[in-house]
Amino acid sequence: MCDLCRADGNYFHTPECVYDQLASEYPVMWLRDSTRIGACYTLRELLSPEGMVLAIQNAPPVTGWRLRMRYNEATDEEIDPQRGDCIELLSRADALQAFRSLREGTASA
Repeated sequence: MCDLCRADGNYFHTPECVYDQLASEYPVMWLRDSTRIGACYTLRELLSPEGMVLAIQNAPPVTGWRLRMRYNEATDEEIDPQRGDCIELLSRADALQAFRSLREGTASA
C-alpha cells in the first residue's frame, strides 16, 4: 500500500494497493470486470475464491477502491469462469497484468 491510500479511511487509490492489503489473508483472488463481457456499465470487484466480494471499485466521479464493509453492498455468487467476466489472480504478477489491462482499457488479461 502506498502513501496516498488510507486503510483507516477505507480508501485505496489503485487496484494494486487494495490487492496488497488483502493478499496476506487471500493469496488467491478473482477480479470480476463487467467490461470483459461487453456490459454497458462498469463493475469491478475483487473476490475470494468462494465468490465473496472483498473490495469494490468506486463509481465515478469518485476514484479508487474500497473494502466491502456491509453485507448488502454487493452480491456474493459462485465464480463461473465460463461466463468470461472473472480473471483468476494466482499471484501478484497475475494481478499486476490484469490491473494493467484495466488502465489500458483492454478487456482481456
